[in-house]
Amino acid sequence: MEATEQSQTPLQPAVLSLNNCPGTTPGTPQSKNQLKKQKKLAEFAELKKLRRERERQRKKQKRREAKEQGLPVRVGPSRKELKRRQVASAENGLATFSVAIDLDYDDLMQERDIAKCVKQCLRIYTINRRSAQPGRLHFTGIKRNGHIHECFKKNDGWENWNVEYHFDRTHADLFEKQKLVYLTCESDKLLDKVQPDCTYVIGGLVDHNHFKGLCHSRATEAGLTTARLPLSEHVDMKTRAVLSTYHVFELLNKVAAGQDWTSAILETIPLRKGAKAKTTTNEQELDANSESETETQVDLKADS
Repeated sequence: MEATEQSQTPLQPAVLSLNNCPGTTPGTPQSKNQLKKQKKLAEFAELKKLRRERERQRKKQKRREAKEQGLPVRVGPSRKELKRRQVASAENGLATFSVAIDLDYDDLMQERDIAKCVKQCLRIYTINRRSAQPGRLHFTGIKRNGHIHECFKKNDGWENWNVEYHFDRTHADLFEKQKLVYLTCESDKLLDKVQPDCTYVIGGLVDHNHFKGLCHSRATEAGLTTARLPLSEHVDMKTRAVLSTYHVFELLNKVAAGQDWTSAILETIPLRKGAKAKTTTNEQELDANSESETETQVDLKADS
């Protein structure tokens, strides 16, 4: 009887791990250099807040000394004044444009690319805060406690940014589909003017062209309107007309404030792209006429 009961007792399933899972090999121990690097990173993270506090104290001391010597304390408006302007602009409906940064790419980026993506979001916030005409800024598609969310948490005070954070909700869940325009370089439609009643979506994907055309395909599958910036219509560039997320936002900001496309593009895009303003038809005709006149004068001198 006891033997029968023992035979009927179910066997406990073995716990799978990297050591006994079929098709895997046990991991190799970390080298001394890797352990040293991890230790340095941990120490760096622990001292980060202390360094920032020391930097704040140094800045306060410099401002105090400048005030005592009768020197200007700062150049331009303070951070509080800039934030007050931005809040007043949003409350009074004076925002000239609306932008949503699509951060629904949490699982498609490596750790270093996620850090770059969040850093670009920080630059976008800074550009908008310092703008004379700030727009309405939304960060959408953030997975709660995901990689991007955890990276945001590493920035002190990120919760106090004057930005609309939307967790687990994308731009398609928040805005009317008819008033959404997803900006992609693959679009056939040209963006010639920034409309204040539209929300322009910029893909927050840092992938080094590993997922080329993904933002465009997602937007078309969702039935959204797409558009591309008029880069090739205003400037000639040596490289592909692909800009980073914050460069696209900066362009929209400048054009919405009344600046023309050509000057805004030349001021925004990096010098390494070798951008030059396109010459108009009249300028080309004048150049051709001047060249022909020069050739005629040379021929007359040769005949004489």
